Amino acid sequence: MSQSNLSALFTNFNLVFNQALESAQSHYKDVSMIVPSKTETEVYKFLNNLPGMHEWVGSRTINRLSGSGFAICNKNWEQTIGLDRNDVEDDKYGFFGPLVRNMAVSGASHPDELIFSLLGDGFTKKCYDGQNFFDSAHPVTLDGTEDIRTYSNVFGSGKCAPWFLLDCSRPIRPLIFQSRRPLTFTQKTNVSDSNVFFENTFYYGADARYNVGFGLPQLAFACTAPLTPYNYSVVRAAMMSQMSATGRPLGIKPTHLVTVPGNESAALRILHSETIEATTNEWAGTATPIITQYLMGASGATNVWGNVADFVNPNDSYGAGSSVTDDGKPPATIVAGATITPNTEDTDDGSTTSSGNKTS
Repeated sequence: MSQSNLSALFTNFNLVFNQALESAQSHYKDVSMIVPSKTETEVYKFLNNLPGMHEWVGSRTINRLSGSGFAICNKNWEQTIGLDRNDVEDDKYGFFGPLVRNMAVSGASHPDELIFSLLGDGFTKKCYDGQNFFDSAHPVTLDGTEDIRTYSNVFGSGKCAPWFLLDCSRPIRPLIFQSRRPLTFTQKTNVSDSNVFFENTFYYGADARYNVGFGLPQLAFACTAPLTPYNYSVVRAAMMSQMSATGRPLGIKPTHLVTVPGNESAALRILHSETIEATTNEWAGTATPIITQYLMGASGATNVWGNVADFVNPNDSYGAGSSVTDDGKPPATIVAGATITPNTEDTDDGSTTSSGNKTS
């Protein structure tokens, strides 16, 4: 093959790659603040409070960046395929196009993999205020005072697959995607290259440089109790009722519900169904569902995260891949159960009638 033919082939592969990259589905841009990076490491500091407008009386009120912060260091990412030179010379191009397209799809989904596995690890990984991203004691201080208050953005006892409410309507978002160099497609096909000279192989690769991190915890609430209309209303109300240290409502409103595939039925029923149990479903359309398997890539994920929730019996869940039934109903034998010990903020079954499950 002449070098001009190899260049034409690369041009074709590059076109296929970029078309597939542009059309690939991903959700990280829906939930992340995209931050262009210009150096190896970026340092982030946030305001102690989410400031708002107030009457100007006397001196201005100065909202300062927190003394603590965190850094996100960019990482290099790559994937490479080797194509036998003889296959290329013999015009065996039919299979190469899909390989290149698959590289683009894999590259496009990798930010999702990083972002949502990080979200799933929010129970054990710290954010800018020194607490775990999902924590019951996030500190809030009023500038110029020593008054420290706390708030919680986590519900449940940890025995059910998690679900998350996120407010992604603001320029600052609950997660950060830091981009240093976008995904690009490259080749190593010169006949004098070592891989061609010694291995008779052409190399094609994709590489990028980026990383992810946590944004503001006030914009993300997590729950590990069953995903039911009542529990959804409790977590949603708590998220929307957040106040600043001065008692000003923060104006937070969840826009997205993120959860694992096992909760897909519950999420779609709550957010899309017009009725639930023969009554009007007031929660239809109140958030956009994102069902992602990449949550299960979190280092803290357990087997329960892979179970299928039973919407009718919220305390029960079933192992993903358990056998189907003739009547289409959940199996009589529970493959994997999940029993939640109620706390003061959510319930096992999503109801408030039983004294044992009643909120206090």
